[in-house]
Amino acid sequence: MTPAITETRMSPRSIKGLLVLNGLLVASVAAITFAPAADAQERFRGKYAMVSGRAQGSSPYILYIVDQNSRQLVAIRYDTSKRVLEGMGYADLANDGATVRQNRK
Repeated sequence: MTPAITETRMSPRSIKGLLVLNGLLVASVAAITFAPAADAQERFRGKYAMVSGRAQGSSPYILYIVDQNSRQLVAIRYDTSKRVLEGMGYADLANDGATVRQNRK
């Protein structure tokens, strides 16, 4: 004995409802995809230069990293006993340069 197969049909109202729902979903995906990026999250790619050297009183080498676009310098070193990077210092080269020019006048 085979079970009877019943065919169900969707009403025109449900088809219209599904079409409207699909249209809204497509519109929301398009709005998210083509929305402009927030300006606060945009940052230009940096140009970096790195130099290693020793500082007085410091046995491990220190890595000096300069971001040429933002004119910032960071000095870090690797502590082998703790196995971590330690920040040694920071300098804003643009502000330091302006201070030196003012002091020369």
